[in-house]
Amino acid sequence: MFHALASLDVVLVPLQLVLAMAGMGATMTLADFKSIVRDPSGLALGLVVQVVCVPLLAVGLAQALGLGKGWAVGLLLVAAVPGGAFSNLLTFFGRGNVPLSIAITTVSTLGCIATVPLVLRVAARSHLPPGFVLPTQRIVVEIFAYLLIPLAAGMVLRRFAPGRSAAVSRWSIRGALSLIALITLGALGSGKIRVVEFGWQPPLVIVVFGASLALGVPQLMRALGRYDDDTVATTIEVAVRNVGVALLLVHFFFPGQPEQAHVLYTALFYAGASPAFALPIMFRHRWGRSAVLFRRRHPRPE
Repeated sequence: MFHALASLDVVLVPLQLVLAMAGMGATMTLADFKSIVRDPSGLALGLVVQVVCVPLLAVGLAQALGLGKGWAVGLLLVAAVPGGAFSNLLTFFGRGNVPLSIAITTVSTLGCIATVPLVLRVAARSHLPPGFVLPTQRIVVEIFAYLLIPLAAGMVLRRFAPGRSAAVSRWSIRGALSLIALITLGALGSGKIRVVEFGWQPPLVIVVFGASLALGVPQLMRALGRYDDDTVATTIEVAVRNVGVALLLVHFFFPGQPEQAHVLYTALFYAGASPAFALPIMFRHRWGRSAVLFRRRHPRPE
């Protein structure tokens, strides 16, 4: 059963994204995105954190802990890819700045066509094969098919059939959550995350990496004066990585060598663990508490 669920990921993941984006779109209008245009500083900051700060943290951890080359490349690959669309749904549930979350996801995913090769060439040049290329066309198609078109469809429904949009949003998001549960079961039962075989250091390093993002980014956002809803959106965005892009690239590294299993393990383990890094800030903000530990709330003025 578990292996059957794992093999269905190619269908379940896109369907989950479509339902989630359509469900959120049915609660939004174009006016919700005007703040991003009027003040793009939140988007700019989110992109800097994604493209610069997250890879720097991965490089620092790999060097400080003396990780083997397979584990180091795996961690860097996870850090180099953009945030995942699941972050948008978690930001929605956490009552964060959903338009900002969607904007960071879209721009960083389009930008990863240039940023992922750049980061890997700078930090993992010795392990990068000559034929390394990103599947550019596939990334662009998926952005439009799974993110922008469903979001636009939900917003059109909200505009022209407001009486139905609430029900469509509710059931779409429920469907997305059900599919996430199935995808998680498939991942856990795939047999590719073998903690006993590789020992406890790799998962501990991955947890330290994710926890550092979840704890450090809110402090950075508060130091820069951002409101709590922006902090929630940006933190969840960097904590939930687009591991699907990373998995497309695993086969380029260490083909036929044991280290390739280390790269794959890192990507899969982070995919499974990332909700645990994002959920605490989601629940804190949803329950009216500060998005930053040990700090007072900093809500956006009404």
